[in-house]
Amino acid sequence: MSLFKVVNKSYHILGAVFILIFYVNMVSAQIPAMVVNLAMLEGQDLTPDNIFNIQIISNESVSKRVTVMGTISYKRAIHNIRYTYTTTIQPGVNSLSKDVVGHPDFVYSSTALKELFQNYHKLPQGTYEYCVSIAFEKNKSEQLLGDPVVSCIYQTVNDIFLINLVAPEDDAEIYEHYPMLSWVVNYPFASELQYRLRVAERKEGQNKQSAINRNNPVYKDKHVFATSQIYPVTARPLKTHQPYVWTVDAYYKNILLGGAEVWQFTIVEDDTTKVPDANTSYVDVRKDRGFNMIYAKGELKLKYFLGEKEVDTIKMSITKPNGKNINMVQPEWVVKYGDNRMVIPFREDYNLKHKKDYKLEFTNGKGKKYMLLFKYINPEF
Repeated sequence: MSLFKVVNKSYHILGAVFILIFYVNMVSAQIPAMVVNLAMLEGQDLTPDNIFNIQIISNESVSKRVTVMGTISYKRAIHNIRYTYTTTIQPGVNSLSKDVVGHPDFVYSSTALKELFQNYHKLPQGTYEYCVSIAFEKNKSEQLLGDPVVSCIYQTVNDIFLINLVAPEDDAEIYEHYPMLSWVVNYPFASELQYRLRVAERKEGQNKQSAINRNNPVYKDKHVFATSQIYPVTARPLKTHQPYVWTVDAYYKNILLGGAEVWQFTIVEDDTTKVPDANTSYVDVRKDRGFNMIYAKGELKLKYFLGEKEVDTIKMSITKPNGKNINMVQPEWVVKYGDNRMVIPFREDYNLKHKKDYKLEFTNGKGKKYMLLFKYINPEF
């Protein structure tokens, strides 16, 4: 074999080795040292109990001490939550959780957000991005497979079913130009909330949602602390035969939690000669809960079933259309085990106005509240 052929063959071998080394380095460079997997949190509401339920996959051959950083940030909002903690990552799949993490350091954009998340396990309404990243130091004597990556998911909070409008019913035709607007909430911390009530005209060709979003409200109150509000006489007067839409949003210390559906009502001419059918049967205080408008013709018949203990005292209060309380002749109702019944003689003992809306509230010995909405019908009309 000639010297030229030997040298040429050697060059080919060296070239192949260099190409192989370059290829291995390229492949190695494309493999990240660690990968964060957030798949277990997709579609779930983040809470302090599950926020750390992630996986970190290490492509390293030895364990590494890393700092894990998580961030919840909202689009077009100032709300954000950040946390950091240090842990050891083993080669392969590492499943993390609240118990594994221990006590991370949290930073909140506001004290209210901290209370909302830590105490009530809720996040504000809106779309947020949840990102988790890892960081570690490179030792000079070690060769890492690649840099760690950041993993993010997008979630939306929209608690439309936790606030339900009650009255006027959707698409109702009413006679009152100053109706009582009422709703119920299913938040366990409802007593800590405040509400924004909005009423707007619905124009021809608009659906209810676009009407409440686009039209200037005829009435708006951002500081409602009860779950009912009478349309005030100081607001813009409501017109007959004009469709109106209304809704309620719930806030925790100025943080929006969610909103109700949008309902509609229309005021029609009041025919005073026509009296609606009144309730002649006993109304179950514990079952009705203010979801239906009751017509009380001269009196109101009530029943209350007590099954927890032998005796209880139910405190009662009546609210006028203007929000003021009415002094009740019998403000307390002593009930015993079983079926209890009573009749409130409005015609004899009270000066209620014909076809006006009233609210009757009950509070039992444990502090649980019930509510009835009723329209008084004067039998003489």
